[in-house]
Amino acid sequence: MTSMIPMDSIDGSRIRKEWHNDQWYYSIIDMVGVLLDLENKAAKNYYNVFKSRLVREGNETITNCNRLKLVAEDGKRRLTDVANMEEALRILQSIPSPKLEPLKLWLAQVGTERLQETSDPELGLFRSLDRTTEQYRLSGKADSWITARVEGIVTRKEFVEALRVAVTDAPKSLFGQTTEKLYKGLWDRTTAQLRRDLQITQDDNPRDHFGKYALTYTKLAEEVATERLKSSETVPFGIAMEIIWTVAKLFHKQAKELSEALGYDLVTEKPLLPSSTRKSQSK
Repeated sequence: MTSMIPMDSIDGSRIRKEWHNDQWYYSIIDMVGVLLDLENKAAKNYYNVFKSRLVREGNETITNCNRLKLVAEDGKRRLTDVANMEEALRILQSIPSPKLEPLKLWLAQVGTERLQETSDPELGLFRSLDRTTEQYRLSGKADSWITARVEGIVTRKEFVEALRVAVTDAPKSLFGQTTEKLYKGLWDRTTAQLRRDLQITQDDNPRDHFGKYALTYTKLAEEVATERLKSSETVPFGIAMEIIWTVAKLFHKQAKELSEALGYDLVTEKPLLPSSTRKSQSK
């Protein structure tokens, strides 16, 4: 937010946005709420009436608006009407509000920041992490969990880059296969099994639902694997998979011991079943 936008005129942090098809898309309901100083429920009601009127008038922008999954108040991602900057201005210009001009300035500032991020990837990463941290905080995550998750995101980026550089005969599914190998070695579960245990959908990232210690061990495994890949310089895909498996099994033993000591599954944070029950379920 720049000094050109009075702090008491508009709060951009209330407006959810998603980078999609090389541009920002903004929640229309959130912008309505900011323009009219309405809480979420009242903003939804106003927008529904407003949208119906525009549809009756044949407004093609509102009729053809995109819908993206944004993080809702309950922490889950739900489909929401969104608009890019140009569409947002066309839709919202008929809403009487003294905050319309400050909103225009805020939208322009966000666009400028994105151009800066394009020319400076490190700046873009820091801003992206700031946005991610805020989303996790809004969903009710503890600061210690957020720290572990953000550190894991940085390590994951380095791991992916190390794979890209080191693997000489990489298949198109390189990152998917290596992640599967790491999960199987570390947690003795495939990605699909993790999603089942976490009770999340195919679209959800399992790590957004991992327990804090599971995030820590996953980060450590990818960090050590990254170091070994870098020291090898270039390796065939099969050797890369062996490196990841060896590292994952190393941390699997430690994670299993900690899980037993704490009495709960590090991934789901649910109490462990009796050992006899776990053995029968794994057969």
